[in-house]
Amino acid sequence: MATLEVINIGAQPNDGEGDPLRTAFQKVNNNFASMWASNFNTLESITDGNTSQIIFTTPVVSFTQAAFQINSNDTGANSQNIVINAAISNDGTSVKWTGHSTTFNGSPVTRYNMDVAAGNVNLYAIPLVTGQAVHFIAYQVTFNPQLAGIAIALDGDAANTLGTENLQILTTES
Repeated sequence: MATLEVINIGAQPNDGEGDPLRTAFQKVNNNFASMWASNFNTLESITDGNTSQIIFTTPVVSFTQAAFQINSNDTGANSQNIVINAAISNDGTSVKWTGHSTTFNGSPVTRYNMDVAAGNVNLYAIPLVTGQAVHFIAYQVTFNPQLAGIAIALDGDAANTLGTENLQILTTES
């Protein structure tokens, strides 16, 4: 994530020493763009047997929503492709997801499930084959670091603080 760009508000109201309005809003835009970080990755995960196994995991604090494209095959003639879209609940305790656009070559290879456990978002494969299955996963995770309950002091004026509570912005400035 990029470095936070602090807006210089000057020493006193309207003293002319703070950032010009255009510069201040450029910093605001850059800070918001930095908060909504996104990454695209690929990984290969192997399951063995037909019990539920985690094929992707990431800390819940770095997950707001994601898109997965998964190719699963049993190293034989059977393979399947699926698109999974997922989003974390507002309180971070569960993940809602949908699987769609599934295509098969031969027989189905696996089913999927997602949950939040031990502070992680987990994507599970539940193989429908008894041997080894290979899962190639291309994914993009988008996240917004939440600032719930954190007070943020305005630069140069600690008496005026900005914070969040229940994801609503609060200010003590009058």
